[in-house]
Amino acid sequence: MLQQSVRVLQVVKMDGKVLEFSTPTTVKDILVNFSGTGIGLSKEASEHLPPNYELKMGKVYYMLPADISSTPHDDVDIGVKRIKIVITKQQLQDLLTKQISVEDVLLGLEKQTCDSLDSPKNWKPKLESIPEGSE
Repeated sequence: MLQQSVRVLQVVKMDGKVLEFSTPTTVKDILVNFSGTGIGLSKEASEHLPPNYELKMGKVYYMLPADISSTPHDDVDIGVKRIKIVITKQQLQDLLTKQISVEDVLLGLEKQTCDSLDSPKNWKPKLESIPEGSE
C-alpha cells in the first residue's frame, strides 16, 4: 500500500512507479512529460481529470492511458502512423465518385515515387572518357 503523507502528492504511473511532488501542481503540468496519458482519481477511473485540475497534497492519483477503454497491459501494439498524401483534384473526384479505390491511388503514388528516382532532377550525364592525344 502506498504511504500517504500530507507533505507530498503522489502519481502512480502505469508501470507502477510512483512520482512524488512536494508542491501542489496541475494535471497539465505533469502530463507535459507523458504524452498519451491522463490522470484519474483511481486505477479504475472512467474519466480523466481536466488539465487545469489542481492535484492536492496528501492524495494519490493514477496515470491512465489516453483511451481509457484500453488497458496499459494490452500486448497488442496498434502501430498507428499518420501520413500526408497529396493527390490531384481529379483523383479526389474519382475517389468520391468511387471510380477508383484508395488502394489504386496509393499504388499510383507508390509508382510515381519509384519513377521519380529516375526523373530528370536526379539525372546525371554518362560521360565517355576522352583519350589523351599525343602530339
